[in-house]
Amino acid sequence: MENNINKVTCKFENKVLEDSFLNEKWLKVRNFYKIMLIGFIIFNFLGIFSLWMQSELKFETIFFYIPNLMLSFIFLFSREKFRKQYIEIAFTLLFSLVIPTWHFLDFERLSNLPHIPVMPIIVPVFMLYLFPFNFLSSFAASSIGFVSSLTLIQNFSSITPPIFGVIYISPYLILIVNKWKSEIESRNDYLKGVTINETKKLMQKTLKRYFGDVLSEKILNSDGVLIGETKWVTICFTDISSYSTIVEYMSPEVAVEFLNEYFNEMHKIIEKHNGQILNYIGDSIMIVFGAPNNLKNHEEIAVKCAIDMKNKLKELNQNWIKNQLARYWKNHGIEKISVRIGIHTGNVIAGNIGSENMLQYSTIGDVVNVASRLEKANKDFNTEISFSHEIYTALTEELYGKSKLSGEITLKGRTAPTKVYSV
Repeated sequence: MENNINKVTCKFENKVLEDSFLNEKWLKVRNFYKIMLIGFIIFNFLGIFSLWMQSELKFETIFFYIPNLMLSFIFLFSREKFRKQYIEIAFTLLFSLVIPTWHFLDFERLSNLPHIPVMPIIVPVFMLYLFPFNFLSSFAASSIGFVSSLTLIQNFSSITPPIFGVIYISPYLILIVNKWKSEIESRNDYLKGVTINETKKLMQKTLKRYFGDVLSEKILNSDGVLIGETKWVTICFTDISSYSTIVEYMSPEVAVEFLNEYFNEMHKIIEKHNGQILNYIGDSIMIVFGAPNNLKNHEEIAVKCAIDMKNKLKELNQNWIKNQLARYWKNHGIEKISVRIGIHTGNVIAGNIGSENMLQYSTIGDVVNVASRLEKANKDFNTEISFSHEIYTALTEELYGKSKLSGEITLKGRTAPTKVYSV
């Protein structure tokens, strides 16, 4: 993308970037412009009222106020799109009409006021820095104001050209140069901000692809450091039954395509249930519910997620039959792809784990081991979804009633058998 700034117009060469800059600027100044339009209307009405009170109101004088009032009312009540596009032109015209009006009304009286000699400086400062115009509009409006103000000054003959240049022209040129620099700097600052935002979006996109929405956001907001903490969570392990046999005669390309399709659909379901994928291990998925963000009723949510994964797999099997991918496993006596899921809940240590050079968000604790063992227990009980007694007791009435005791297993390091339930 071309991001050059035109040194004359102070505009981005790239139109998309220029429009984006102007849109952001407009959001900041649109209310200010409304206030100034109201100010112009009040100023003109006060001018007319003042002339009326002094019995100096004539058609010729009113004529000079009419364009100011018309422009002010038109832009104050116009649609925002129109006002946004032409507001700077309008204010340039308003400025160009104000000072000539002063001339016509009472040139002699105005020229004798003590502040008139500094008007050629005050007016450009007002137009260059008070109003958030772009450089060209500021230059046009201030030039009109500068020249018009100069004509208010009488007795130029007493001022020699060098002194005149020092007093008026040099300061004005300095003001113009500073405005030009300020405009360039503001656009450079905006460009830096855009670059930073684009980089952040790219990082977010990349992190999201590898870690998901929740975890990627956590990583960015914590400078990549997620401190270990003890949390009550639900751990879920999934595994494709007979995976080695299924992919044995697949080419690497077909095997990867098959796995990616499976993982992609499972990921959607896991994300829908606010689960966080911790790892892909071959054909296995390790999921946590309740970390890094807290999640109410994560025990039941995990079971519901498992059921949805199982149902989605039925749809995938139909698709694989249609596209003939199923032949790879049907030729080996496997009728369909099935998945084994193990679920357990309890306290874990969750956080970034690894070396200084490579970290991974993970969970540590006996809960992880139990969930893994429950996944394998499906083989013993000829089930697809197995979960612990702790999960069973946390279920609401609907799932509680559908669940049944599959049996008991003895876990390493435990003397008492562990009850296994399925749904």
